[in-house]
Amino acid sequence: MCSSCKSIPSSSASTVNRYSNSDSVSTMKVNLSSSLTGVVVAALACLVGSENDTLKHPIHHRQTQQQHHISQGFFRGLMYDRREDVTPPKRTGNHHQDTLLTQKQLDAYIQDGYVVISGLLSSEEVSSLVHAGENLVSHYIAKAGGTAPKGNFQVHEFGLILDDKASSSIDSTIRTSSAKNSFRDVALHSKLPRAAAELMQLNNQTQNLRVLRDVFLAKGLESTSSCGWHVDDQLFWPASYQLPIPHNVDKSGLNAWIALDDMPIEYGGSMAVSPQSHVQDFTWREEAYSTLNFFDSLGNGVEKDALFEMIKSGKVDSCGLERFAPQVHQDIEESKKEFNFKRGDVIFMNRWLFHKSTNLTEEGKNALQAIEEALAGDARYTNGASLLKRYSLRYVTGNTSLPGGFMTEMSVLASDGGNLGKELNNVNGDWYPQCWPTVENNVGEKLDYLVKNEVPVAEERLAAIMSEVMSLFQLR
Repeated sequence: MCSSCKSIPSSSASTVNRYSNSDSVSTMKVNLSSSLTGVVVAALACLVGSENDTLKHPIHHRQTQQQHHISQGFFRGLMYDRREDVTPPKRTGNHHQDTLLTQKQLDAYIQDGYVVISGLLSSEEVSSLVHAGENLVSHYIAKAGGTAPKGNFQVHEFGLILDDKASSSIDSTIRTSSAKNSFRDVALHSKLPRAAAELMQLNNQTQNLRVLRDVFLAKGLESTSSCGWHVDDQLFWPASYQLPIPHNVDKSGLNAWIALDDMPIEYGGSMAVSPQSHVQDFTWREEAYSTLNFFDSLGNGVEKDALFEMIKSGKVDSCGLERFAPQVHQDIEESKKEFNFKRGDVIFMNRWLFHKSTNLTEEGKNALQAIEEALAGDARYTNGASLLKRYSLRYVTGNTSLPGGFMTEMSVLASDGGNLGKELNNVNGDWYPQCWPTVENNVGEKLDYLVKNEVPVAEERLAAIMSEVMSLFQLR
């Protein structure tokens, strides 16, 4: 799908519409948490000529005992590869702090750019995420009129650490609260931040870790496409960068991707990586970066006029490597690594590791169809019963800078541009909460304050921007 189409997520805080080829402007949603390199590219590239898909990643559901047995038949009892169980070693790491991960896990991440870990999250944490995901799916499908939309992902929600709208909608008088926001709890208070800090080799005396972005995604029978080989653009990773890569690659951040369903390779609908592509000077890397519009001149963001010209060119598509450079796509395919993910597994990936989402196979479609048919009589699931779910977090150091240029990042809109180009440690407002080495005691209240007081300001300014965009491009 076009990165543009990929980058049109709906947000818990968003009231503005989303744009796609097949939807009327009055029914489309734009996510506040995206940079305009994502939102306008998303909103316009689809309209100006890129192929129409919709976004990247997957979801789950509550079941009766009989239904649970059915799904277990499809998703359990398989052999899983390259998953490391967490057994904290009895040794001392930097600054006299016991390490969480093994040396084998640390070495694998440094060498290959990824590591898959089982058991990092507790069963309670995994269950809470699954339950929150189920609520979100039901909420999303109900808002969509009872049918999950077609596209790369049928459900996609950004900014859940800020506002889990499915949970908060249970009580309309409270938009969110840290007590009922499972996404926030796991992002900030689980072992994830500590594991991320160890993998990035951070110093707990001089460095800190923050949440840059989070997204929940779900893939099912109506997911008609996937996002090809890429590294995240400034929608999914709203931070400045410097070429050539690798540049301080171990400190540039990582993605913690959590499987909320079993996802065996045979079924597809999951993800694949290109091992060592974050550091190895493969012959295809330079062309891949340039094809995906990664240039030094764009590392600190794009000005509005330049961005619009890029969109008009029809070559802004961070998922379209196969279309623009088929030989490069094929070269990366030869290094592809896929996984048999089990619910609760976490794959940590370096920010610059090439990866892609995968389409459902016929076997996967048949399995999901069988589950959907088995649950057809349960009104809770409507048409969204069999979705493969995942929750993804981007962790970065606090000295990471937001891009300059033209953005619709919530923190930038709420500050009327005052946060453009700032290091996350210096951003006004707790839009990017610190999660390591410490978490503020009142972080939940600070995030709730943003939702109640700052998000409405950002929404209003986004509406004005999109009105200008529509007028400029004469989109009807």
